[in-house]
Amino acid sequence: RLAAFEHACQHPQEAQRRALARILQAHAPAAYLRERAVSPDASPDQLRAALPVVDYDDLRPYIEPLAQHGWPCPQPLAIAQRPDLLLKTSGTTGAAKLLPVTPAYVHETDLGRRVWVERMLAEDDLHGDGIHLAVISPMREATTPGGLPIGANTGRIFMRQPALVRAFAPVPYPVFAVADSALRYRLILRFAASRHDVGTFTTANPSTVLLLCNLLLGLGEAIADDVAAGRIAPEEHLEPLRAQGFGPFLDPQDAWRLLRRWSRPDPRRAEAIRRAVAAGPEGLLHRLWPRLTTVNCWLGGHAPFYLPRITPFLLRDGRPRVPLRDPGFSASEGLFAIPLQSETPEGVLHLAGTFMEFVPEDQPDDDRTLLAHELTPGQRYRLITTTGGGLWRYAMRDVVEVTGRHHNAPMVKFVYKSGNILNITGEKITEAHAVAAAADLAANHPVEHVVAGLELLETPRYAALVEPRPGAALDAAALAARWDAALQRANVEYAEKRRSQRLGPPQVRLLPPGALLGWRARRVAAGAPDGQIKLPVLTRDLPALERDLTAPQEPTP
Repeated sequence: RLAAFEHACQHPQEAQRRALARILQAHAPAAYLRERAVSPDASPDQLRAALPVVDYDDLRPYIEPLAQHGWPCPQPLAIAQRPDLLLKTSGTTGAAKLLPVTPAYVHETDLGRRVWVERMLAEDDLHGDGIHLAVISPMREATTPGGLPIGANTGRIFMRQPALVRAFAPVPYPVFAVADSALRYRLILRFAASRHDVGTFTTANPSTVLLLCNLLLGLGEAIADDVAAGRIAPEEHLEPLRAQGFGPFLDPQDAWRLLRRWSRPDPRRAEAIRRAVAAGPEGLLHRLWPRLTTVNCWLGGHAPFYLPRITPFLLRDGRPRVPLRDPGFSASEGLFAIPLQSETPEGVLHLAGTFMEFVPEDQPDDDRTLLAHELTPGQRYRLITTTGGGLWRYAMRDVVEVTGRHHNAPMVKFVYKSGNILNITGEKITEAHAVAAAADLAANHPVEHVVAGLELLETPRYAALVEPRPGAALDAAALAARWDAALQRANVEYAEKRRSQRLGPPQVRLLPPGALLGWRARRVAAGAPDGQIKLPVLTRDLPALERDLTAPQEPTP
């Protein structure tokens, strides 16, 4: 498999032609293709001529009948293979989408993830030591009227691992099905902290790493008490769980039996937890898990805002900090690029997986697209993908920058979502600009989170909502001045509009402590997959998000 991956990197045009042929052969009988006279042996040029670039709403009539009717489905579909699962994804905002998991989809994503693991082990074989902590969402969360399961991609990936690997996971699977997010995080920490031999820690979103580390600092003593006593959690916290259970797809007796079996008294480990937490944030993860060799989370896009905040937890006495490794440029729609080393968001395009087309950043989707071998280093492009999951010339709205090549294959990094751009006077503020300003703010002030948006006053202005770190006192005027200066450095058009007074001075409004945690809990309660929830650094509807973030908070166990 690795030899095939390297061959694809040496021959990108051939690799993409074969990837397209594999996808077309898998789904040739699909009504979506037959209605548009797409041949099973269509070339990339013939595919581009036959099919338009689409978004999910265009494909919805060819996917969502599966939810109502199941398989086989009497309605015309975009796939010809039976799906085992429908992935529920909503991204940062927007209505939920259901994406079919077909054998062709599993093949292309599994291949990429195996290469990712191999490259990680090739860099340092100690990454294979210890047990592997992954924060996931359940693979099965609901069932459609047609009988197909709906779930999260992280849970699907977890369940694709060999049973022996899953058996040594530090957190029992039923924990991830706990509906109450505050209790779920507490239980994740309780079981993960009880193990001394965690070797890798994986969660896509770096904000989850920060969240769990901060919660551990606050709950460390209570968790140590639970570990010493061999209890799951204090009874008052478990009472809601006894009432709600673990959802409709886990037997409650089996779930409780598993949690109790993993909750044996361990006073010695409890004392180690107390020592690790008492010494403060610097080096916390290494003190807690001395065998920890890597933390795997996104390093691109909005991640640079969080990475400096994570760094203190990763320090090790007398040695470089625990390295960070990007899990790859991926989404529920597919896996598109695979990092070859740690400490970088760059990855090589997964040319043997999905079929990919690219549109220059400043051109419309209906212009002629470029293929992987036609990309230019230093340029930015929007991704259009065709996958084994029935997405045909699907506009991802992800902007990537080509950073170089591995053999002949482009190396790319994710930059921002192209649909999330604010512009009222020609300034064109992107997520990348907002991340740069927010990161500068957090580097110079005790800031927990920042989100910005436009306010359409007589003279338009930007406003930033800022959550302070616990116990910190912030000066909103000083924050506004700093944020303004940083955004002017990041975007010359914004600087010009500020100088010409077409944009007014920005305003900073302070959020109550814990605003993000409460917002996140409400999103999960509303059905959003936990791993996909990201507080945007840029929003088109600042008033609505501000109302959500300042809603009354529920008490945290």
